[in-house]
Amino acid sequence: MSPVGDVLRIRCRMFPSLVNCCTIDWFSRWPESALYYVSSEFLKDLSLSNEENRKGLAELCMIIHTTVEDMSTEFFKTLRRHVYTTPKSYLDLINLYLVSLEQKRTDFNINKTRLSTGIKKLNDTNTNIAELRVQIKELQPKLQKKNEDLKVSLKAATEDRKIADEKEEIVSKEAAIVNQQADEAQIIVDEVKGELEKVQPELDAAQASLARLDKSKITEIKSFPNPPEAVVMVMEAVMIVFGEKTEWNHVKKVISDPKAFVDSMKSFDVKNLDSK
Repeated sequence: MSPVGDVLRIRCRMFPSLVNCCTIDWFSRWPESALYYVSSEFLKDLSLSNEENRKGLAELCMIIHTTVEDMSTEFFKTLRRHVYTTPKSYLDLINLYLVSLEQKRTDFNINKTRLSTGIKKLNDTNTNIAELRVQIKELQPKLQKKNEDLKVSLKAATEDRKIADEKEEIVSKEAAIVNQQADEAQIIVDEVKGELEKVQPELDAAQASLARLDKSKITEIKSFPNPPEAVVMVMEAVMIVFGEKTEWNHVKKVISDPKAFVDSMKSFDVKNLDSK
């Protein structure tokens, strides 16, 4: 319902009942005594140093409000524009002062606490420095004694260093011998790797053949009462690798389950063969 701006005018055109069916209560201007009484009531619980300040603040609020009212009249005469001051704006003025005062007091207390804490820390620091100076003065004789002991220790360390250098020379000679032996061992390792590389294709071919092995072939071998010589030689070799007996009757027991036998061959660790 504020007459400031175009909002009220627009709503009255949109809703004519606001004009036709409503009665306007006109509030007359508050006298200065009323303004002073209201501000006094709002400021009566405010913590101040004396009552004179409270009365001065109440009077100042009244003066600010009445001055704005007077200047609004001059403003209208000059620019033909209304500036409205209402009881609500007067209450907002007082409330704004109370909120601002509370905020400023809070900031002041915070800064006061920080300053007090800083001063306390400075005093504590000065006290600690004084104590440290006393301790340093007391420790001076001990420090001199430590320096003398350090000189003795440095002398002993120099002698130990000389002995260590002699031992290091001996160790260096032994290290040269060890390195020579390591080189010879590496030559042997390289030779073994060369031999392994020669054999590796045969191992790969054997593994490939094993991957293609069908359990039906094992079943066929198991059915031989008198197997061919080549079959006997191969199965004896397999039994030796597995650590089993090489007699044909025992071979037939080992291959009684063809699937398990084939799986055992495929999962056999060829890198850990028995020397036999």
